[in-house]
Amino acid sequence: MEAPTAANEFFELLKKSELLTAGQVRKAIEQFELNAQMAPETIARSLVRNRVLTLFQAERLLEGRYRGFVIDGYRVREVLGVGGMGCVYIAEDRDRNRKVALKVMASHHALDPGMLARMKLEARAGMEIQHPNVIETYRIDSTGAVNYMVLELMRGISLHELVALHGPVSWEMVCDIFLQVATGLQAAHEKGIIHRDINPANILIDSKGVTKLLDFGLAKLDNNEGDEFSLAMIFGHDCMGTPDYIAPEQAVDSSSVDRRADIYSLGCTMYVALTGRVPFPQKNNAAKLDARKTKTARSIREINPDIPAEVVAIVEKMMARNPGDRFESARAVGKVLKPLAVRKPVKFDFRHLVTLRAKQARAKDDASRKAQSSAVPRSSITSASAWLDNPSRHLQAEIDTFAGDDTPAVRQPARSVSRPKATSPARATQTRPSVQTRTNVPQGWFVRRLKSKKQRTLTNVKTRVGTAPECEIDMAGTLVDKRQCFIEFDGSKWQLKQESRAQPTFVNGNAEVFSELKHRSKVTFNDGSGFELLSELGLAAELKRRRALLLVLALGFGAGIVAVLSASVLF
Repeated sequence: MEAPTAANEFFELLKKSELLTAGQVRKAIEQFELNAQMAPETIARSLVRNRVLTLFQAERLLEGRYRGFVIDGYRVREVLGVGGMGCVYIAEDRDRNRKVALKVMASHHALDPGMLARMKLEARAGMEIQHPNVIETYRIDSTGAVNYMVLELMRGISLHELVALHGPVSWEMVCDIFLQVATGLQAAHEKGIIHRDINPANILIDSKGVTKLLDFGLAKLDNNEGDEFSLAMIFGHDCMGTPDYIAPEQAVDSSSVDRRADIYSLGCTMYVALTGRVPFPQKNNAAKLDARKTKTARSIREINPDIPAEVVAIVEKMMARNPGDRFESARAVGKVLKPLAVRKPVKFDFRHLVTLRAKQARAKDDASRKAQSSAVPRSSITSASAWLDNPSRHLQAEIDTFAGDDTPAVRQPARSVSRPKATSPARATQTRPSVQTRTNVPQGWFVRRLKSKKQRTLTNVKTRVGTAPECEIDMAGTLVDKRQCFIEFDGSKWQLKQESRAQPTFVNGNAEVFSELKHRSKVTFNDGSGFELLSELGLAAELKRRRALLLVLALGFGAGIVAVLSASVLF
C-alpha cells in the first residue's frame, strides 16, 4: 500500500496489521484523544510514546507496510539483528506471555537447501541441549510463506561487539566467560553435537556477565547424514566454519572432526578476547588456513605482558596444531579456568547496541535487496532493509521499547469498553504532501593519509575503505581487511561503519564499529596506518582563528612581527 497521508488511512493499516483489533483501535483513539485531523506521524508518535506500538512497528506502518507483524501468533516488536540467513526480531509469545527471539529466514533463501539445513540444525541442537549456557530453541516451523524459529531471548552483547567497542577484555573476566562457554559446550558434546563455528559473534553476554553459546547452524550431529550432505554441497567438505577460528583438521575435512576441533576454535576465540587480535591476521582465507598449519600465533604476552602465564598456557594448549596435544574435553578446559574466573557485570546500552547492529547490517542488506528487489514483496517481514535504510525517518522516539515486559494499555482486559463518542474517523480530504529534495552529495570534504599525506576529495555519499579493488580509499600494503569499513555522508555529517570481523577500526584512538566523524577525525588501524577527515570550511575556520590570534599578538608586539607571522601561516 501507499504510505498513509490521512489519519483514517493509518488506522486502517493498523487494523490490517493485526497488531490491534478494531475495538482496540477505537479504544486508543478515545484514550489518547486522537482525531481525523491529525497527521499519521502525530498519531504514530502518540502510540509509540504510550507503548501501544514500538518504533519499528510505527515506522513500517508509516511506510504503508502492514503484512507480517503477526507470525503464527507471535507479534513482531523490534529488529534484534540481521544476518546472512535473515532477520531476528524481538517478538511477543502471547500464549506463554513472554518475549522471544523470532528468527525469520529471508524469502530468497526459502528454497536454498543449505540455509534450510542450517536452520534445522540450529533448531535441533538448541532443543536437544537445553543448558543454561546455551541459547535454547523453543520451536521451528513454517507458515508456508516464511520459515521461522523461536528462540530464547537474551538481551546481551556478543563477545565480538564487546571487543570491537571496548578492546581486549580483562583476563579474569575472559576466564569466567570461557568457563561458561566450555560448560555449555560440554553439554553439547555429551549429546553428540560438534558446534564447528565457535567465534566471538556466537558468544552472548548479558549485563550480569552470564554467557551463552548460540548458532549451531553448522553443527555436526549424530545420525544426520542428510543435512550434513546438504551443507557439504553448499559450503564444501573443507573449511566449513569461520576461517579465523577453525582447527587445521577442520580445514581439511569438516565432516570428520571431533570435539577437539571445537576446543581449538574456543582457544582462538579466547585469544581474540585477550588481545583484540585474531591469531593469524593474514590477508586472505587461504593464507589464514595455511598459517595455522605451519606457524605459531604471536605470543599473547608479547601483545599484553600483564596476562598471567597460566592463562597464556591454557590458550596455547587449546590451540595446539595436533589435536592430541589439546585438552581432551571442554570439561577439562572449564576445570583449569574455574580457579582463575571472576564474574563481572558488563555495561552496555542495549537500545544503542541493536541500532549499531542494524546500521552495520545495512551494507550487507543493500546488496541482497538490490538482487531481490523485483521478487520480494515490499511489505515482506523477511527483509528489514527499508527500515534499516531510514531508521526513525518519521519519528523521534524518546522511549526505550526494548525495556520491560509491560503490556500496552489498549491491550489490557477491561470490564467494560466504552465506545468513542464519534464513529470511526471520517476520511479527511488531504493532498499528499510535497517532498523537499535535498542533495546528500558531500561538498568540500577530503581525506588525507597520515603517512604519505596524499589527499583524496570525497564526492560519493558512501566511500569504502580497504584493500579490495572496489574500495575508493585504497589501503594496500597495510594491515586491514579487503572490506575494512566505509564512511557515509547523510547530508550533514559523516558516519563510519565497521565491516571487518577480524581487524578493528579506531576513531581518534578508540575502537569503533559505528561512529560519527567530524573535521579532523582520525581513522586508524592496528599498524598505525589511516587517514584524517578534513573539510574546507573547517580549515577556513582554523585559518580565521589563527589570524585572530595574530591580531592579538600584534597589539603586544607590533605590526612588523604580525607581517612575519602572517607570511608563516599562509605559506
